[in-house]
Amino acid sequence: MVRSFLYVCLICLSLPTLALSQLEASVDKNPVVAGEYFMLTLSADDTIKTTQPDTDALLRHFVVGPTYRSTNTQMVNGVVSRQTSWRVELMAREPGQYEIPAFNLKGVSSEPFTLNVVANKEAQGDGNNAFIKTELTPTSLYVQQAAIYTVKLYVGVDLIEAAMTAPAMSEANLAQLGRDSESQEVVDGRRYRVIQREYLIQPQKSGTFELEAPVFNGKARVNYRPVAVSARGTDQLVDVKPTPAQYSGSWLPSELVDLSEQWQGLEQEVKVGTPITRTLTLTALNVTKEQLPDVTSADIEAVRSYADQSERTHVVRNGRIIAQSKTSIAYVPQKPGTYTLPAVSINWFNTVTGREQVASVPEQQITVVAADGTKVAPNEPPKTEQIATPDVNTGKDENTGVVQGEPSSLSWWLALPGYALWLLTLLLWWFSHTRNKAQTIARPSAPGQETATIAQVSLRDIQDAAAKEDGKTLYLALDTYAKVHYGNLDAWLTQWPQQAQQEFAKLRQSLYSPSAPVVDYSCIAKAAANTSAPSRKPQPELDSLY
Repeated sequence: MVRSFLYVCLICLSLPTLALSQLEASVDKNPVVAGEYFMLTLSADDTIKTTQPDTDALLRHFVVGPTYRSTNTQMVNGVVSRQTSWRVELMAREPGQYEIPAFNLKGVSSEPFTLNVVANKEAQGDGNNAFIKTELTPTSLYVQQAAIYTVKLYVGVDLIEAAMTAPAMSEANLAQLGRDSESQEVVDGRRYRVIQREYLIQPQKSGTFELEAPVFNGKARVNYRPVAVSARGTDQLVDVKPTPAQYSGSWLPSELVDLSEQWQGLEQEVKVGTPITRTLTLTALNVTKEQLPDVTSADIEAVRSYADQSERTHVVRNGRIIAQSKTSIAYVPQKPGTYTLPAVSINWFNTVTGREQVASVPEQQITVVAADGTKVAPNEPPKTEQIATPDVNTGKDENTGVVQGEPSSLSWWLALPGYALWLLTLLLWWFSHTRNKAQTIARPSAPGQETATIAQVSLRDIQDAAAKEDGKTLYLALDTYAKVHYGNLDAWLTQWPQQAQQEFAKLRQSLYSPSAPVVDYSCIAKAAANTSAPSRKPQPELDSLY
């Protein structure tokens, strides 16, 4: 055991001090063929983990591929040797003589040498193996107008690896649209694999700018050898025009803008509280969804409006971007009358004709009637029916000498029992009708039960329906309770706070509109409980019948 330990110590003492003392550069072949990859190897006589040679100087004349690092330690006849190697893939594009520069690592430098690059007569040139076509639609733009830049990469060989840079343009926003698409095309009798990529370009300033085309670099396998493949598109100048000084409104440059509408719940006559939904669809070419202006509607007296948040999308079709927004506006009339729902218009600039235009939908007139179906014209006092009374001629008839307009005493006494009987029948009918009406007013009850008596409808029922957030039951309970104690629902609502009236309008809208708003049921229940004490329903006026 002691002998072995001493032997190891002697070996260690006999070893020279290990440190980097030599750095050597070499290639696997010289000359090399243009367009083909070769291997450059840098070897150091030490184990190096933290640093590596700087190969930036090679970028001037060569395409530099990935770098691979490896280490090796050997002991031969008691002598330990260590080595660290870096292998770099290089490719020269053109034939000629190129210098492999000296590399420096921890103060130790390698020797430079000359590399001969010869032409490859068997392999085809890069122009045939790969090329790029680009197209900008449209070619002339206005500020913030969206354009589609289409890049098509044609590759005629099997790629091992590939990379393509993005286009560039100053004072413009560029973004790739979607994913790459692949297809095949035959060009000059040769079949190519086509990789298509689309970019969205939006200039932010006016002037003339250069659109730099993308550059493709890759590696392909030709005759079982790795061959460099590269291509570059053609740069082009883009003319960007400013916003016209005379333009008014939100700036919307487009080739075509369309505004359409759809209605739900629009009838010849609409009852108070019944919502009408207007869906406005705005479509524009060569703009993004963020550029579409908000579609709004002016307020109308006695008609509440509720606008939903717009749904915005844009897609690319046939090299053009199509943006669209949909906005739904619910109108809820509060009073009977005739109202005009306003027209909606959007200003936009036609980039084809160079003129300002307007996309619009016309106004719409609606007639609103009371909930019981009685139509009332706006701003017009109610008409009082007049009973025409014929003039009584008190003169005598020329032939009979009888005074007209004065019935005889006998006829009056004969008619008196009939009038008395008629009056008694009328009074009995009225008392019977009033009682039956009080017993037949309906409200929703338990499932399977269609109606309930008024005595069953109370504030407690209203509170329960509000707590369950049952909109239909709550509405019918409020309507039934109001008819009994206030005459009608509108008369009761006038005593509610403004916020409670707004929540009740949302409740009405939720019963009929497909896009129901959020209703504060507790606010409605609180208003119903805190209004002034209800009075009995007024008795019908019969004075005119006596």
